[in-house]
Amino acid sequence: MEEDSKITDIPKIVPEEDSLEETSDKAEEQEPDALHTVTTRLKEIVNIDLFLPDIHAWILEKIRRGPTLIIGENIGKIAEKMTDHVPRVIARETGSSYVSPKVEVKDERTLSKIDLKVFDLEKLKTQQGPFLNIIVIFALKRLEKAVQQELLQECKRVLAKEGQLIVVGEFYPKSALLYPISLTKEVVKTFKSKVLKKKVNRPIVNFEKIANNLELKFFDVKYDAGGRIRTYVLTKRWGALLT
Repeated sequence: MEEDSKITDIPKIVPEEDSLEETSDKAEEQEPDALHTVTTRLKEIVNIDLFLPDIHAWILEKIRRGPTLIIGENIGKIAEKMTDHVPRVIARETGSSYVSPKVEVKDERTLSKIDLKVFDLEKLKTQQGPFLNIIVIFALKRLEKAVQQELLQECKRVLAKEGQLIVVGEFYPKSALLYPISLTKEVVKTFKSKVLKKKVNRPIVNFEKIANNLELKFFDVKYDAGGRIRTYVLTKRWGALLT
C-alpha cells in the first residue's frame, strides 16, 4: 500500500480579538513614548542646568587635595561640595545675579571654608598661587576673545606645575543633527544683539587654538549635550597628572 505523499496544510493560528486589541494598544502607547523620548532629549540638549550635577560629580572625582580656585557662574553649589575634598576654596562669581556669599552658601560652617567674592580680572592679576586645582565654569562666554585668553593666561600663571586647569564651556555642537538648534539660538541672539541692543553670550570658538597659544596641554575632555557642553582638563606640562 503506497503512502500518501500529500502534505497536509499547516493550520494558521489566528489571534484572538483581545490579543489584536492589546497589540494595537501597545503600538499606540509606543508612539507617545517615542515622542516623549525625543522631546526630553531636546530639552536636555537645550537646558544646560540639567547637565551640571553630572559635570560637578565628574570634576570632583578628579580634584587633587590642595589649594583650589573656582571662577564662574553660579558656583556656590560646587564650591560647597569642594570643601569636602580640599581644606579651603577661593571662589570668584561671574554671574550677574550674584548678591552675597550667604545667598549662595547657606551653611555657616561651610561658608567659613570658602572665600567667595565677585570676579574681577584686574584683581585676579594680583592673586598669588600656586593652585593645584583651577576650575573655570561658564565664565569665558561672557568675555571677548582677547579677554578669554587673558583670563586663561592668568590661570596658567597661578597654576601649580603639578596642577590642573578645568574649563567648562558652551561650544558649537559636534553633531550635525544639533545644528538646527544652535542656528535657531544664534538667530535669536543676533536679533537681541542687533535690534534690541542687548549683550548676548555666544558659544566659545577657537578654544583649542587659545590653549595651544598659551602652551597648555590637553589631558582629558568630557562631552555633554552632543558636544555642545565640553569640560577640558589642561596642564602646564605633559605628565603633570600622572604623578
